[in-house]
Amino acid sequence: MSRLTDDIHEAVARVLQAHGAGLLSRAVLVIEVLGEHDGQLGLYVEASPADMPLWDRAGMIRYADMDLASRITADRLTTGDEVEEEDE
Repeated sequence: MSRLTDDIHEAVARVLQAHGAGLLSRAVLVIEVLGEHDGQLGLYVEASPADMPLWDRAGMIRYADMDLASRITADRLTTGDEVEEEDE
């Protein structure tokens, strides 16, 4: 693992334990970063452990995406909110 990945893994593990969420097994981090000097937006994607296969990383991201989509759908069903469609 890179030093940055080690540090992030350690920090997240401490926070999870402090909040009673259990032990951190593995993680895929997707972070939007802003360049300090040029202000450009960038995407930082890192996995912990660093040797996690790419297909496993993609699977975790897809699982998280489906979880978020289901929460959005459930919220819309309970609140009655609908996405307004634009006229073509």
